[in-house]
Amino acid sequence: MTQKRVQILYKKPLSASLARSTVTSKTNTAFVKRWGRMFPSDESRDDCGDIFDDPSKEWRERNKRENQRIYRAVERLVDQKFRSTFEVDKNISDTSVKRMHHLYTHGARLAGPEAAESVYDLAAVLHAQAPWLAEVSTSIMNQGLAHIAAGGVGLRFDPMILVGSPGCGKTHFARLVAEFARTPRAIIDVGAGGAGFRIAGVEHGWSSARSGVPVELISETAVANPVIVVDEVCKAGGAMHSADRSATSLTTSLLQVLERSSAEHFVCPFLRTRFDLSHVNWILTANYEHQIPAPLLDRCQVFRVDVSKPEHLVAFFNRAAGDDAEPGELERVGAFIEEMCDAGRPPSLRQIGRLAKTLRATRRDMLM
Repeated sequence: MTQKRVQILYKKPLSASLARSTVTSKTNTAFVKRWGRMFPSDESRDDCGDIFDDPSKEWRERNKRENQRIYRAVERLVDQKFRSTFEVDKNISDTSVKRMHHLYTHGARLAGPEAAESVYDLAAVLHAQAPWLAEVSTSIMNQGLAHIAAGGVGLRFDPMILVGSPGCGKTHFARLVAEFARTPRAIIDVGAGGAGFRIAGVEHGWSSARSGVPVELISETAVANPVIVVDEVCKAGGAMHSADRSATSLTTSLLQVLERSSAEHFVCPFLRTRFDLSHVNWILTANYEHQIPAPLLDRCQVFRVDVSKPEHLVAFFNRAAGDDAEPGELERVGAFIEEMCDAGRPPSLRQIGRLAKTLRATRRDMLM
């Protein structure tokens, strides 16, 4: 089944080296040649007259009117050409320009489920991999079924925030969603700084001028509905929110793209042209709900993640350990996890992952 494509870029990219004067000159030359073929000059004028005679006033006026008509026609053609294009920065590689040209010409595809059965399969594998996030996978399933029933295709769900303690599998789950839906993904780490600019992009005039991650990812993959993860939105500190949790740089950038109506008309400050980002799927993660800005809470589904059940942690360890663990080792680790949970100190998924990695390394060393 051919995957559906949607229009993302609404203007054709034009190289900065192609100046308007050059286009005008080439168009004028071509137009004059065509005009000459369509309306040949009047050669019936007597050329045997006095060589000092100037062309008649009537001939000069007619020639002037023809030149003016050609000039106006050329200007209209050039205006039309530039009206449907946008000028790309001279530092952008030819490969990137070709990608954008392909995106403008052919559109971007919608990756992910194409039928109700595919939606059920995605939900089933997500639930098997992360049963403690069954509420989230159920929400993705219900939204996917509604999207398919309405005639849509591809992965599509409303923006969500996963809130839970460090190491509870929030980012891991976001990766799973993209992996099993077979759609591109990108992770924006708020703690690394500059997250607002990484989302929206940086306009010309700055040394770090470039498009945002969503625009770059769509341009590179030609997929309209990637999964974008904004990791640890509660780590931005003062740059993230003010005392009253009002919107600042990061939230302002996110507000442009979380609402599908405004994301559809997103204007990249670097490319200075419109990109349709309304198909992007957003997953935000946070450790503490009270530090999330109110505008984001208002626009996203909020899910609280709890991975304290021993059976979930043991199942995660069994998958991480794979075939490298013997039954006795699995039992001992399972008993240890249950003891930690009973003591009110359940290990995080990161700790369990490291334990499984150490076990695999030990087994390999013993077999060598």
